[in-house]
Amino acid sequence: MSFRQIIVQLDEDAASGLRAKAAADFANRYGAHLTGVFLTSEYVRQYMAAESLTALPADVVQQVLSGHEAAVAKVAEAARAQFEAACAQSGVTHDWRMVGGDSPQPFLAVARRSDLTIFPRHAKACLSEHGLSAAQVALASGGPVLITPDDDYAPPVGRRVLVAWNGGREAARALQDAWPILERAETVHVLTVSPDGEGNSDGLLEALLARHGVKAELITDPSQDESAVDVIARQVAELGADLLVMGLYGRPRLQELLLGGVSRAMVAASPIPIFASH
Repeated sequence: MSFRQIIVQLDEDAASGLRAKAAADFANRYGAHLTGVFLTSEYVRQYMAAESLTALPADVVQQVLSGHEAAVAKVAEAARAQFEAACAQSGVTHDWRMVGGDSPQPFLAVARRSDLTIFPRHAKACLSEHGLSAAQVALASGGPVLITPDDDYAPPVGRRVLVAWNGGREAARALQDAWPILERAETVHVLTVSPDGEGNSDGLLEALLARHGVKAELITDPSQDESAVDVIARQVAELGADLLVMGLYGRPRLQELLLGGVSRAMVAASPIPIFASH
């Protein structure tokens, strides 16, 4: 398995430039084609916008709609220039798509036809209140999502990898989706948070990694006084990891929201990119 088609969401935010560079570097490393995706919006789909136009003359309505369309196009052009500069620097083949962002479906349709989606924690359609979260993309796209933090990270991503492992289905899915990264990484650590200290004593996980040519160090953290989130964050810092691989939402989503799950906390606060699968 490898990544042959990668998409990255881009916008007017400052973090978009970092995301473009990270995506271009990633595509170059894996020989993938990179598609930049920009979320557009329609004025009439914004909150109360259609109602505000009802009392206006037709020519004024057209001016408002045309002005919104021109403003979106201007922002899109700036985002595209930033994206193409990053692609030129990395020498990757690429294309550019503008899709409607007032509902999740147009973007998800593109994501479902890609090997990997690179996405911020939360993105909004241009000049719109409508948004889409990385968690939504991961849950609905059917493939892995590389979730980027808002700032303070830079490519290359995936040289020093920490895998969060709990033996569950989602963790196994993330591990399998991440093989292209793990097989090329300089260092791989697999972390199991186990207060009882049991960890991966049967050797099956270690054998699987070895058969993929991955020389990984398995860590069992028996911390009693720290939450799983705190343990993962501490290990990220101690190991100098630049990418966290983890399964997303191993419990029912409602339970995650009520209990403040590991997935939600890590996506919200991780200082490094997360390679997530569901």
